[in-house]
Amino acid sequence: MRKIVTLFLVMCSVLLVNAQRYDNTWLWGIYPQNQNNAQYPYHGNAHGTFDNDTFVTQAKFRGMTFSEANNCISDPATGDLLFYTNGLCVRDSNAQIIENGDSLAFGPGWHPENGGLGGIQLWSLLTLPYPQSDSLFKLIYQRYDGGGLASMCYADLLQTSSNIQLITKDVKFTSIYPADGGIAASKHGNGRDWWVIFIEANTNCFHKYLLTKDAFELHSIQCIGRPIDIADACKNVFSPDGSKLLRTACYGASDVFDFDRCSGLLSNYLPLDTFHVVDTSSGALLDCIMSGNFSESNRFVYMNCAYFVLQYDLWASNVNASRDTVGMIDYFIDTIANNPNYYSFYLSQTAPDGRIFIGPVVGQRFFSTIENPNGKGDSCRFKLRSVQVTKWIDLTIPYSPNYRLGRLPGSACDTIYNDIKPLYAQTPWLKVYPNPATDIVRFEYNWVEWDALGVCQLVLADLQGRVVLSQIIPKYSSRQEVSIKELAAGVYTASVQSGEKRIAVCKVVKE
Repeated sequence: MRKIVTLFLVMCSVLLVNAQRYDNTWLWGIYPQNQNNAQYPYHGNAHGTFDNDTFVTQAKFRGMTFSEANNCISDPATGDLLFYTNGLCVRDSNAQIIENGDSLAFGPGWHPENGGLGGIQLWSLLTLPYPQSDSLFKLIYQRYDGGGLASMCYADLLQTSSNIQLITKDVKFTSIYPADGGIAASKHGNGRDWWVIFIEANTNCFHKYLLTKDAFELHSIQCIGRPIDIADACKNVFSPDGSKLLRTACYGASDVFDFDRCSGLLSNYLPLDTFHVVDTSSGALLDCIMSGNFSESNRFVYMNCAYFVLQYDLWASNVNASRDTVGMIDYFIDTIANNPNYYSFYLSQTAPDGRIFIGPVVGQRFFSTIENPNGKGDSCRFKLRSVQVTKWIDLTIPYSPNYRLGRLPGSACDTIYNDIKPLYAQTPWLKVYPNPATDIVRFEYNWVEWDALGVCQLVLADLQGRVVLSQIIPKYSSRQEVSIKELAAGVYTASVQSGEKRIAVCKVVKE
């Protein structure tokens, strides 16, 4: 049996190249100077990875406080951490400030990382790999210029064999004042370039930039939907397939738009009902929309405020009437961590396994999750405080665009790079661990041409070809967890399938 197992392990071992695992490692943490202070056991840094388990977390001092702005970039092939930033500086995987990586976003509004302060206070930071490059990254961020004004800037990072360095930084690329937060990015329909979008304050005008291998420049400006007030912060989020854009705002409006990945055109504006909780006696605003995400099917929009998680059905005849509360807080106070604040919600992000993670507002040790975003109502399986971590999360969750999005098959722009081997022409692979296993196995895969296939399934069959387990794989995910506890001991074939087509195959041994 051991010889068979060894053979199957060799068959399942593949070279992990171009897997687009940029979002594999997540970081968070507050008050790093108290890392060894027994009075603050939950202060400091921690990280979570989507390797070898659903979400493995551990404490490790990283020398950085995160507050909203949070980017963590991993090696696309191995998933190992490359660098991270909170908008004030950039550090490498060894927690060292990279060359020229100090004083990022320097200006009148800049403040040093001391006294527990640190990190830009807005979700206004993202990192994109340059098209056709394995070593260049563009970091796009919002910088305070004083007097209540801000500007949009970028920095370029170069990864060499020995280190990572900022070769440019604080390059102001527009003179308009952006609405606080709200930078979003999605792959162009050619599967290579990037769309970058944000809103001008006090307007409904979206500024759309295009990052190609040669340039980063303004493509167009389009005014559509409701304006964003200068006093409000907005968050723009693309759907996983890039075909829709959600804009959320606390005091103002939340809207959904269709997005053309070839032309960059926004259309079919859908206003969503404003959701506020107001003190009836004082009129004070107690709660409002904090963040939002799409299901990979594009059917559901999830928006959370501090107290509730809401689901909107975009397929309903009346979308606003379809609003359903799928989660809420229970006013839990973490006495173990000695935190007097009850647990509530803030920012959310779609994880590499297809789940939606929702982070807390103030210093808490838990993420909540939506386990099945494609499910309507309770079948979405919202879980309160489902992921416990080792250090406090405070107002933050790493923001990542969908790095695994490929070309738009059949569109007018999917042949622009037909002279270059595209991502979707790579050999698909499927990896499983642990193997052998007894209860749980975790599959990892690199397939990116989801839109050319439609629905994909993960199928387990015995050696006689009988299917013993089948489940749909969330689009644009890179890993899934499967229970094999009820299966008989033996050898099984695992495959990623679309209809009758097998995309990748591996073997699983149940002990």
